[in-house]
Amino acid sequence: MIELRYQDSYQQIRSQTFGNFDALLLAFSGCVTIPDNLNVLSLTQDGNDLGYQGLVGDLYRYLKSIDPKNH
Repeated sequence: MIELRYQDSYQQIRSQTFGNFDALLLAFSGCVTIPDNLNVLSLTQDGNDLGYQGLVGDLYRYLKSIDPKNH
């Protein structure tokens, strides 16, 4: 399971979970409900940090760079 934690515009910490890497990629390949300008607090897979720091809007490019299918 993959968990994305971010802080919303009201300074509340939110999280979304995805069943697998493909579901996460699919969610961020088009328009999503999370605004691009929000900061990602953490991105973990099965409790392991995936090392992303940045904005939601830059997440898809990072995900493609670490996609297991590309390695």
